[in-house]
Formats: sequence, C-alpha cells, structure tokens
Amino acid sequence: MRFTSSRVDALNLRPRRGGLVLASTLVFCVLILSAQAPARGRRGSVLQSWVLTGAAPLASAVSAVSRAVSGALDSTGGIFRARSENDRLKTEMAAKDRELFQLRAELSQSGRDRRLAAAAAVLPNVVGTAPVLLIENRAGLQSALIGAGSLSGVVAGSPIAVSEGLVGRVVTVGRTISRAQLLVDASAAAGARLSRTGETGVVKGDGRGALRLNNIPTTSRVQTGDPVESAGIDGIYPRGVAIGRVASVTRGSSLFLEIRVIPAASFSQLTDVLVLAPSPAVTESPGGARSGTP
Repeated sequence: MRFTSSRVDALNLRPRRGGLVLASTLVFCVLILSAQAPARGRRGSVLQSWVLTGAAPLASAVSAVSRAVSGALDSTGGIFRARSENDRLKTEMAAKDRELFQLRAELSQSGRDRRLAAAAAVLPNVVGTAPVLLIENRAGLQSALIGAGSLSGVVAGSPIAVSEGLVGRVVTVGRTISRAQLLVDASAAAGARLSRTGETGVVKGDGRGALRLNNIPTTSRVQTGDPVESAGIDGIYPRGVAIGRVASVTRGSSLFLEIRVIPAASFSQLTDVLVLAPSPAVTESPGGARSGTP
C-alpha cells in the first residue's frame, strides 16, 4: 500500500517537472531568438530593445533622483556661497563706512580750522583756539566748558568767539579746562552797536537761545535784518565783532524799542572757539578775574 502511494506521487511529480523544463526551454529559445532577431530600425536586437524598454522607467527614476540630489547639493552650496559673499560684503561695507566717517570728520575739522584761521586773522588779539567739551543749558543758565586753561594763557574775562561772531566770555579758569558764560545766558550782557545806524545799546541773553537789544530809542531807524556788532563800550568785549541780526522790532509805550536779535553764532553746535585777550579794564579790575579748578 505504501509502495503504491509512492509511485503515484512520483508519477504526479514527473508531469510538473516536465512542464517546468518545457517552459524553461521555451523561454530560453525565445531569449536566444530575440537576441538574434534584429529590432525595428535594425539597431540592436529585440532582446536589447526589451531590456532597454523594461529598464527605461528605472533609468528615468534614477536620473530624476540624481538630478534632484544634484540640484539640492547645488542649491545648498549656493546658499552657503551667498551667505559667505554676503558676510564679506557686509564687512567691506562696514570698513568703507568707517573710512567715510573718518574722512568726513577730517574734512569737517579741516573746514572748521580754516574758518577759525580766517576769523583769527580778522579778530583782535587772538590767544589761541580751544575745543568745546560741553554745553550746559539749564534754567536759563547757558555756559560751556572749553579745553584750555591757565596753562594755555587763558585768563578770566577772556572773550571767546567763532568765525560767525561773538560767543561769550571766560568766567572761571582751571589749569586745563575753563568755564565760559555764553552770550545767550539770561544774566549775560554786552555793549552793542547797530552797524547801519551807528546807535549803541546793550545786548542781553534771554536764556532760551535768543538775544534782546535794549536802550534803542523809538526814534531809531532800525529795521529787521540790520546787523548788530559789539560796541567795545563795556570794557569786556572788543569792538566790531558780529553779534547777530535784528529779528523783530516792536514799538511799545516806553521810550525804547523792543528789539529781538538772532545770534550770529550757532550756540547749540559749538565745537571749537577762539580765545581773545581780555580787555585791560578786566585785567586791571580787582574783581575782574576769578580762578578755579573745573
């Protein structure tokens, strides 16, 4: 019984093996024939055409992936190169900006030096120049610290000016730093003269950056825009230094006109000043000089 069953299994297996062998033989023959048969256009064999046709999607996929990877690498490299170039340009621009700032500062300083030198040739008894270290403005009191003192020949009462006109006078002197009262200070005053009419009065500061010209009678022919200069009658300031121009003239009920004056000097933008020798009346006065150590 067992023997019969084994023979049956062997007989059933032989047709299967035969079918596989037959199918393999047929496939082999087809491959051989396709390898020998020319394809359309007589470029290669049919087998090669089949292989290329079957591999085309895979080749396309591989090519697409390759292009994508290459593009991504190029894009990443381009980003890094762009960032590097951007950083380099920023560094160069910062260096150029610093150079331009320095050149502008030097040019501005050169221009101020030329203007001061031109003013020094016109103003009387110029002792030297001094940088303005600080402008003080509080409650109507306006003063400046200048970088010159007794070591530079500065004494109390020395007038200070710029190329545009009169600025004020030194009130306290240290060895290397001095304090000056600006002409626009609420307690400052100077003898003044209307250049066109020749009339004299007193210029006083209003503590807010402007000036008033007092003691000009209502019979005066003063007009808006008339230049005002120092009169040299106060024993402090020399004569003929520009103070400003008349901004407005008001005729009130009093005997004198109310005249406002725009200063010739820009007190908010002082950088360097010329120090003048004090009037002999100041140096000879017992209380005319005060010293200190600011």
